[in-house]
Amino acid sequence: MSDHFSGPAVIGDPAVDITDFFAFPSPERAGNLVLIMDVFPMAPPQALFSDAVTHRFRLRPVTRAGDQVTTGTTEHTIDVTFGDVPGSTAQQGRLVTSDGREAGFAVGVPFEQEGMRVFAGLMSDPFFMDVEAAIRTDLSGRLSFDTKANTAQDRDCLTIVVEVPFGPIVERFDGAMLIAAIAETVVTRRGTPIRLERLGRPEIKNVIMANPTRDARAPGVELRDLYNREDAFALSPVYRPLYESRLDANLAFFDGLDGAVAWPVGPDGRHPLRDLLLDDFLILDLTRPFAPGSFLEIERALAENRPHTTAGGRWLDDDILDDLLTWMVNGGRGERFGDGVDAATKPGSLTFPYVNEPNRADLPLPAFLRR
Repeated sequence: MSDHFSGPAVIGDPAVDITDFFAFPSPERAGNLVLIMDVFPMAPPQALFSDAVTHRFRLRPVTRAGDQVTTGTTEHTIDVTFGDVPGSTAQQGRLVTSDGREAGFAVGVPFEQEGMRVFAGLMSDPFFMDVEAAIRTDLSGRLSFDTKANTAQDRDCLTIVVEVPFGPIVERFDGAMLIAAIAETVVTRRGTPIRLERLGRPEIKNVIMANPTRDARAPGVELRDLYNREDAFALSPVYRPLYESRLDANLAFFDGLDGAVAWPVGPDGRHPLRDLLLDDFLILDLTRPFAPGSFLEIERALAENRPHTTAGGRWLDDDILDDLLTWMVNGGRGERFGDGVDAATKPGSLTFPYVNEPNRADLPLPAFLRR
């Protein structure tokens, strides 16, 4: 699933498990940026946000030179925390930005202050994908997307939606309009922040990194918990070779699913997409307007060393599995591959808060999670 259950550690504590991350220009208000973090996969109606976790959005400027991007060190953060309302089952939230903005809000109630809009609460999970078909494909070595069953159908999650004018952020970034965005969950112990999970692009961990059997450097080793704790903007030089080896092996596997080679590897086994995907953040061009279907467009442009044409990022209804699978298998040249699941239970709305009302369905866990 997009980032649901992305490692043994977060499986044990769903409240800190980031299921999805979206970043896109506002379809309602030009000049605004929308950031959405979903947590708590398959959340029941009584699910609550953790009161021990900081939910953090991080933004940095990006510089492009040909087919390469580098991120700057200047950073804009938005921290969201939650606590209980004494004497009730309600929760209240608090938002703090690195440029000094603060706001308190009630969970479940849209909030606006000086052009900034915030919403947090139980909502329908916007993700859609046939997860068991992806697992069959990974294990069998054959494209096995024939069941067309949305694993997230009628499921809910806890969502945090923050919409901010991006002018002050761009000013802090010395006018840079190309930005990198990630979401994190963090706890603080004795004054030291500890990253529990982070998410940039969907399916890096659950599709590309999950299978450890093809990796000659670390065969059988589960890397996702370690990867979750890394700083997306500064991977550890000690562990980076492990992630590189895992991506090289599994990207080569996906490339071969159609019996052809779209991505010839280098003499050292380096896959052409490896380094681009290890820069694991969404890239957005804030000079471009909102447009659905922009997921991976900037990354594809980088791989082809051509100008990008969209805002990039990720919209709620982007079919990320089909986009990613097709790119990995044939480079986006030829047949479009996919799982046959083309929409969420409730598609995204073009009005704030963009996500939709919860389903509140009493459903058992999928079979692959009960094993």
